[in-house]
Amino acid sequence: MMTCFFKIDSMWQIFLLILSQLTVFSYVISTVFLYRRGCKPLKLTGVVSAFVLNTILYITLQLDSRITGGTQGIHLHVPYIILLLAVLLSFGYNIWALVSETKVRKTINRNSIKDAFDNLPTGVCFFNGAGLPVLCNRMMHRLSFAVCGKDLQFITELEEWLEDDFTPVSGVKKMRKTFILPDGKAWHLNKRNFVHESGNTYAQFTAVDVTELYEKREEVIKENEQLQKVQADLQKLSANVVAVTREEEILNTKMRVHDEMGRCLIAAQKYLKEGNTDSIPASLATSWQRAVSMIKYSNDTPDEDMLLQIRKTCEFVKLDFIKTGELPKSEKVAYILTCAVRECVTNAVRYAEATELYADFSETETEASVTLTNNGKLPEGEIAEGGGLSSLRKRVERAGGQMIVQSLPIFRLTVTIPKEKEDIM
Repeated sequence: MMTCFFKIDSMWQIFLLILSQLTVFSYVISTVFLYRRGCKPLKLTGVVSAFVLNTILYITLQLDSRITGGTQGIHLHVPYIILLLAVLLSFGYNIWALVSETKVRKTINRNSIKDAFDNLPTGVCFFNGAGLPVLCNRMMHRLSFAVCGKDLQFITELEEWLEDDFTPVSGVKKMRKTFILPDGKAWHLNKRNFVHESGNTYAQFTAVDVTELYEKREEVIKENEQLQKVQADLQKLSANVVAVTREEEILNTKMRVHDEMGRCLIAAQKYLKEGNTDSIPASLATSWQRAVSMIKYSNDTPDEDMLLQIRKTCEFVKLDFIKTGELPKSEKVAYILTCAVRECVTNAVRYAEATELYADFSETETEASVTLTNNGKLPEGEIAEGGGLSSLRKRVERAGGQMIVQSLPIFRLTVTIPKEKEDIM
């Protein structure tokens, strides 16, 4: 073993070459591993130096080997045992560096806390009472470069971010305390002051990734815009439906009045054929007057207030309209209630021969109602709902309301309509 390397047997030369080559490869792996783990600079420097020395030794052995160098070797006059010990010591140092770094990683110390702090996905930065940064992780530094193009040096730089007039670098969008970066990531910045147990005051800034919330918010905004458009279309459609329904109701009223006029014409024709022109009863003349007045004022002012139309109609048919309470503000609800009033005007004149119609409007937080009575003839029995009352009931029930017809001891019609949500608010 004390023989020089170039003079020893080929088998021992091959053994040392292989061992030296494995040592070099192990140092390559160790250097990459320790660098990625962020070990101490002193230890990493020692491993790199050992790697360089072992590489030089391996190349020298290759040149001095009888197998690769031939008779033209360097012929180092160094005993074989010394070269073998050098390679073994280098290999042992490499193993020690790896084992010691693994043990350090298993214990919590200042370096491990700092490493964990730097690897947080949330940006965190602490400032002392003088406004100087005492601890800032990598994510906050990256965010600082992305938002303002420079590193954090003082607390006022982050405080400016929270001001409304702060303008970030080009490509970054600011929404109050949220910053949307060019890559689509959204970060929300918060500030919190606290006092340490030592009595020192610190300011903590945290930047949280809220990309998912921001994307959901944008989706909700777009959906709300679409819903507002749909709501506007529905309001227009609803207004058209109200107008069409109003015209339909006016047409039905005219048809009933025309039927009444037809009956008056038949009765008048009968009296004229019999030559009893002087004995035409006053009831026939009154029916004529009422029918003509109702058809004249049923649709002369389509844009006029419905209650005003009803009042004018009552004036021409000699019917006093006595109202208590007020109509609800909702046009839809008010229209259905006035439809009920208009139906009772026709029935009070036609069947009860009344001279007064009473309409009592009432309203709560959730519904509006009207109760209608008259001073005409009392019903002789249960009132059968004909075309007018039947149509009114369908309209009331479509609106989610309730209609109650009382026949005895007096006629009483009660219509209740629930308010819509926007009317309640």
